[in-house]
Amino acid sequence: MKLLIFTDYDLDGAGSALFIKWLYKDKLTDLTVVETTEGTLVNEFRNYEHTLDHFDKVFILDLDLNQEQIAYVDRSNVVVVDHHTPHARNKHLYKKAKAVIQEFSSCINLLYSKFGSAVNLTDPQEELVKYIDDYDSYILKHKDSLKLNAIYRTYNNPKTLKFIEAFGDGFRPYSVLEKNGIKLFINKFKEQLNNQVFTGTIKNYKTVSIFANYAISEVAHYIISKNNADIGIVINLDTKTVSFRRSKTSEVDVSVLAETLCGGGGSPAAAGGSLTDQFANLTKNFK
Repeated sequence: MKLLIFTDYDLDGAGSALFIKWLYKDKLTDLTVVETTEGTLVNEFRNYEHTLDHFDKVFILDLDLNQEQIAYVDRSNVVVVDHHTPHARNKHLYKKAKAVIQEFSSCINLLYSKFGSAVNLTDPQEELVKYIDDYDSYILKHKDSLKLNAIYRTYNNPKTLKFIEAFGDGFRPYSVLEKNGIKLFINKFKEQLNNQVFTGTIKNYKTVSIFANYAISEVAHYIISKNNADIGIVINLDTKTVSFRRSKTSEVDVSVLAETLCGGGGSPAAAGGSLTDQFANLTKNFK
């Protein structure tokens, strides 16, 4: 079986692509993986326009697609798997593609919930799924969740293929090189904290924001914790994107903020979008 996978450019996206490989391991003859984001998916998809029939199945994983993107990828051999809330609300728009879309803690956990019994995972594979889900939901019960993300972030492109090669059999002890990568990630994370933190309120929720371009989730949750805030916002001027995170004790849905202020989306706990004039106007009163 020949598979083409478009997957999100993060740890959950990489883990989800690996899960698909596990799912089809006995039938798989060819695997092509394309790392992408919501913003670049259509262009990446267009690059394979004339070869889509070459593949038995085309997977789109962990990507929160809008109505226009859904219309573009809605094909009979496409399978879309995603856990983001806005995407789940638009699930009914798929007419040809198979849509496995449901609000969930992570894409890999959704895959595990739907297809885990068909894979018969080993203990190391189960462990890897647990850590990736723990990181993407940012519950962080396990210290290895942060470490796995650190290793993924230190890979050169294509990160997903390198992750699949490194952890294809599931979780295992870290190599010396990976331990050094974790230290590098931590040092670069600490550098981001030298930037000034701004404080304000959104709908009576205490909000903190910072400019950063690395370790976005870690930075957001650090400034939330340090300032006892409900919402953390990270503005990345390199990519012109805005990331929203909520504290572990808050019930605010940051995907609504991302959708209304930045034309984006995500989950209630973690979301993002584009740096817009509307967002800039909102934060003018931050101190």
